Amino acid sequence: MGLQGTISPYVGNLSFLVLLNLSHNSFHGHLIPKIGHLRCLRVLILKDNLLEGVIPASLYHCQTLQAICLSYNKLRGVLPKFWLSNLTSLHFLYLGMNNFTGTIPPPLVNNSKLLHLGLHLNNLHGSILDEIGNLQNSEAIVLEANNLNGTIPSSIFNISSLRVLALDTNSLSGTLPSTFGLQLPNLWKLYLSANQLSRSIPSYLSNCSQFTILELSYNQFTGPIPAGLGHLEYLQVLSMRVNQLENLELSFLTDLTRCRSLKSLDIGNEKPKKVVPGWNQLEQSIPTEICLLANLGEIALQKNNMSGPIPSCIGNLFNLQIMFVSSNQLSSSIPSSLWSLENLLFLNLSSNSLQGNLHANMRALKMLQSIDLSGNRISGKIPTVLGDFQSLSVLNLSKNSFSEAIPEQLGDLITLDYLDLSHNNLSGEIPKSLVALSHLHYLNLSCNKLSGEIPRRGRFANFTAASFVDNGTLYEQPIWEVPEAENVMPSMHIYIVFFVKYKLGKLERLPQTLINSYKLVNYEEVLHSHVSCSSYGIMLLEMLTRKKPTDDMFVGELSLRQWVKASTPYKIMEVIDGNLLRTEQGNDAIAAQVMVAHVGDFGIAKILVINKTATQTKTLGTLGYVAPECGSKGKVSRRGDIYSYGIMLLEMLTRKKPIEEMFVRELSLRQWVKASIRYKIMEVIDGNLLRTEQGNNAIAAQGDVLAIMELELECGKELPEERIGIKDVIIKLNKIKSQML
Repeated sequence: MGLQGTISPYVGNLSFLVLLNLSHNSFHGHLIPKIGHLRCLRVLILKDNLLEGVIPASLYHCQTLQAICLSYNKLRGVLPKFWLSNLTSLHFLYLGMNNFTGTIPPPLVNNSKLLHLGLHLNNLHGSILDEIGNLQNSEAIVLEANNLNGTIPSSIFNISSLRVLALDTNSLSGTLPSTFGLQLPNLWKLYLSANQLSRSIPSYLSNCSQFTILELSYNQFTGPIPAGLGHLEYLQVLSMRVNQLENLELSFLTDLTRCRSLKSLDIGNEKPKKVVPGWNQLEQSIPTEICLLANLGEIALQKNNMSGPIPSCIGNLFNLQIMFVSSNQLSSSIPSSLWSLENLLFLNLSSNSLQGNLHANMRALKMLQSIDLSGNRISGKIPTVLGDFQSLSVLNLSKNSFSEAIPEQLGDLITLDYLDLSHNNLSGEIPKSLVALSHLHYLNLSCNKLSGEIPRRGRFANFTAASFVDNGTLYEQPIWEVPEAENVMPSMHIYIVFFVKYKLGKLERLPQTLINSYKLVNYEEVLHSHVSCSSYGIMLLEMLTRKKPTDDMFVGELSLRQWVKASTPYKIMEVIDGNLLRTEQGNDAIAAQVMVAHVGDFGIAKILVINKTATQTKTLGTLGYVAPECGSKGKVSRRGDIYSYGIMLLEMLTRKKPIEEMFVRELSLRQWVKASIRYKIMEVIDGNLLRTEQGNNAIAAQGDVLAIMELELECGKELPEERIGIKDVIIKLNKIKSQML
């Protein structure tokens, strides 16, 4: 009714009141103590409100009460023994969905007149009392979702009037009696899921001929599924998922075809934490008799060893809404009749061996919300009719053999949230229509043969490089116009390379140009050779490529400058002289193939617009060198270049790679250096780097080494905004250079 506020204490003045029903409102506060004044009250219904506190002790005086319903509130405390013992006329007690604690009080189970007992969804603990068998006239006992433990008293299975028994989602253990079912001819619904019950399922279970719901999932039952389940002609729900059932044969499915009311069949599995022999492993093929279950609304047979085809008669299950048959060994093609199931909501056939094509004449299922066909061997085109599945939010066709282009019609799936087409043989361009998918939060098109430009608009602006890796000639539109003297990482690296080689004794002296007039040279100036053809520009190109302008290869229109320009930025390592970047051990400092720094880790492979300080990139970089924000978000910035440069500098000075085995868990190369910088700095510096051929220290002043390390630590801070700026780096480099020379 929408009433609010507290329950008025003046209700207690209605001394002749027989029924009080204030359910489905928003009353809050405590249950008034004056309710005990209602000595004629027979029915009290206050369910679905916001009442809190404890049940008042004054309720003890309402001895004529026959029904109490306080479910779906916020009541708390223990269940009082004294007032329950005085309410001898009580037939119905519903206290579920509250916060009651403590144990089940003995007076509650000694009331032989009690017909319905509902204590579900509370925090009751302890065991179920043996005296519960005294409820000989009870029709419903609902104790689900508490913290009850111990065994189920055998006396509860002798209550012949029982219609509903719900003990699921507790911690009950032990076994079911072998005579289970012999004394329960009227039982309709049995809920025992999510406990720790073990041993075999009683064979007399089928004697409960009135069964409509049988839920035994998430226990530790062993042995076979008992025969005779087909006698349960009223059975609507059968759930035995995640047990340790053995010697399962699909003959029981044939038996179940006589259960014409069956709506949900769940014999599926979830991956166990440890290997359990015979873990609900159904084998053989799905029998065609399953198609006789015309009322079936759910099939869950996932994670078994079922093989063979999906029955072509599956289309007869016109009420089917959920079909989970993933992680089996099903083969052959998906029958076309499956696409006639107009009520289907969720379809998961993933991780099987299904083959063939998706039928071009498949019908659009307007209600289908999720399709997962991943991990099969399906080939051919992706049908354009998929664009007519108006309610689809999840489409996973990954790890198949789909070929040709992605249909433009997928852009019509306006409710699509998840799209995975990775690991196929798809080609052509990414359809521009996908940009219109405003609800798309996950996209994976990796590992295909796609080409053309990656869209930037719409949700595509949020997707990282991981969504597009390992494709043919797929590219992101480059952003040019590099600000002059901003991207100077290559020039710093050139200086460091020459300086280290000089200190190793591989060069008699540093190039005089670098010593006397160290000029800031950006990416365009060095690798694109956008400097004028001066002797200085040509000299830099000669040092980097070990090629001379007069070499025989440069004839006609091809010059050294044009050769370098044509090879960058994607073939950079083909023009740089390998010996220039090779260490004494023969390892390539920049171009090594496995787990070392690459040019892509620096800004020279990411071109930024003048008014942009960060952008997303499809180049993820190399683990250990790439900045944290680039690795996690696919974003590149000048501050990220600073980080990568600092790591490379550390590697050259310590001869330690950031991915060596010693750097595990919380210990990184940077942290190792940082911990030693004050007192053990000479222990982390590579000794060969500091020693000349004559055995003298090339760097005698520990202060100079400390300055280099401190510069690196400023470059390699975790947060981009805390890293030193590029201009300050250059100033400090020049200062250190002048001190060391």
